[in-house]
Amino acid sequence: MPKPNNARAVVFFFIFLAASAISPAVLSQDILERYIRAGLDSNLALRQKSYDWERARLDLRRAQALFYPQAGFNAQYTLAQGGRTQDIPVGDLLNSVYSTLNELTASNKFPQVANQSVKFLPNDFQDTKMEISMPLIDPDLRYNRQVKQELVNTQQAGFDIYRRELVRQIRQAYYQYLQVRKAVEIYDNALMTVRENLRVSEDFVKNGMATREIVLRARTQVSQTEASREEASNNLQNAGAYFNFLLNRPLETPLLIDSFLLNEPAQPEATAGPSSGSTAGIQYLSVDLTAPPSGREELAQLKSTQRIMETNLKSSRAYLVPRLNTFYDVGFQGFGYHFSSDQFYQLAGLQLQWNLFKGGDNKYKIRQAHIDIEALRDQYLDLGRQLTLQVQTALNNYRSACRTVPSLSEEVVSARETYRLAEKRFKEGQALQIELIDARTRMTDAELRYSLGRLAVLDREAELERATASYKF
Repeated sequence: MPKPNNARAVVFFFIFLAASAISPAVLSQDILERYIRAGLDSNLALRQKSYDWERARLDLRRAQALFYPQAGFNAQYTLAQGGRTQDIPVGDLLNSVYSTLNELTASNKFPQVANQSVKFLPNDFQDTKMEISMPLIDPDLRYNRQVKQELVNTQQAGFDIYRRELVRQIRQAYYQYLQVRKAVEIYDNALMTVRENLRVSEDFVKNGMATREIVLRARTQVSQTEASREEASNNLQNAGAYFNFLLNRPLETPLLIDSFLLNEPAQPEATAGPSSGSTAGIQYLSVDLTAPPSGREELAQLKSTQRIMETNLKSSRAYLVPRLNTFYDVGFQGFGYHFSSDQFYQLAGLQLQWNLFKGGDNKYKIRQAHIDIEALRDQYLDLGRQLTLQVQTALNNYRSACRTVPSLSEEVVSARETYRLAEKRFKEGQALQIELIDARTRMTDAELRYSLGRLAVLDREAELERATASYKF
């Protein structure tokens, strides 16, 4: 029982211990979350997906622009020589009549008219005008806008799908880097151990307590461990390069290390999903295995595609609706390129298009649209079952990985104790070198298996997060 005057110190001591136990988890979330956010902001493949989404948005704006009046300026000036002509016998038709009228009136009020020859190709002719048109009744424009809107939603869902996949890849790449780094540390410790065994073996030979054979075996163990350590170091560089590649950074950029992620994991409940306090700081309070995960963008993308098919069906059924457009032209037209009141003109009108019969083509298009919709509905149901299975599999894999870690941890403790006893007996000359080598190998393998087991927990946790779409952007 502490004295009253030391109670405050005791309280601060326990607060310090609690803070020490909590801060690594907070650090874990901060480090990995910063990396994930950096990857979401800079990944080049994700940026390409955003371009597709932006293009879909611009297509929607283009579809909306078709409802507004369209105006354009058009000018044409032609020079022509030769070509077809049309003779018009104006003189032959009128001159005899004019002559009779002159005789009756005793005057020359009606002159003679020459026959005319009109060229089909106008020479020195200009047509300069402003053209304005606007659709009045056109269901295709309305349905086209609806389709473009759904395409924006489809591209958004595809963008979110890749974002979730990128989060999973970043998590697993970071976990892989930590595991390989841990493997390097294990081999470093093993290298120190085998070098110490080599030194002890050399002392035994110098003192005549053993033959040179034990030195050769010890050197072999050193060489093998150095080779394994070099391979692990190379894997560490590759893992770091791949992680930096996902974040679109220079491949040699050093990474912040969070050793807390490789600590002992919390065990999941027997009938629920992974409990709070899991190793990556991710909470799965409940996992519903009776229905597809509602947050999966794959379902939203397929649903949007289904709405596009339904809109196409409505568009196919609208073939009986006439299309009506209006237009207005104002400009100058005539011979010689100049503008005057004589050449000024205005032209306005309506254009009606009504497709009444196309040999049954419209009915066949409607039937095809019905088939496409039914196929998508079945595909949606199948996708839901697949996603439910994916969640179930990911949850089972996670639970299995968590249950394996305690056994691996006990194996490490046992292997270390076995090696300690074997080393003690070897130094006392009561154990063979082969026993020491075997104990050291078992210890290193147990530590590596434990590290891989911890990596499996983290990997399965990332897979479960991806399957349940639980990461919040």
